[in-house]
Amino acid sequence: MASTPLGNAIDFLNRFGFFDVVLPFLTVFTIVFAILEKTRILGVDEKKKPKANINSMVAFTIALFFIAIPQVVDAIKTSLPYVGILLIIIVAYMLLVGSYASGEKEFNFENSKFWKGFMGIVIFVGLLVVFLNSFGWLDSVFDYIRDNWQNTFIVSVIFTLAIIGTLFWVVREKEAGKS
Repeated sequence: MASTPLGNAIDFLNRFGFFDVVLPFLTVFTIVFAILEKTRILGVDEKKKPKANINSMVAFTIALFFIAIPQVVDAIKTSLPYVGILLIIIVAYMLLVGSYASGEKEFNFENSKFWKGFMGIVIFVGLLVVFLNSFGWLDSVFDYIRDNWQNTFIVSVIFTLAIIGTLFWVVREKEAGKS
């Protein structure tokens, strides 16, 4: 890091364990707490509000267990910057697609089943690649496919995926007014 005051502060926070303990803890705590509050899985109080004290204790415990395993913390530290890059790529792509929309009508991703499905698949595959890479499994998958490219199993999987994709494309519901 550069020897600037901000660079020195980042180095201090890194040595202090801020990026190894505090940020992963806060990330997991926040996500788990938000899910528990949204789903109300641990019940509601008299005012029909989620039990925030129980939700916070469960989220706190899960976050502590999370930071106790260094391999998982390292995987999250590796993958979250790539998730941010993936998000920037998706937003840029959506901006470009929206800019080529028909001139009179406003382009809306919400009303298009195709774009919802397409973006869902792109996001899922992108996140799968990011997390497989962060756990170090992506190289093993690519090596297996490269070494067994002519193997019946790999060819069968690719062929099956092509058939399923074709079936979904043929059987999909047509939008009203289109043939």
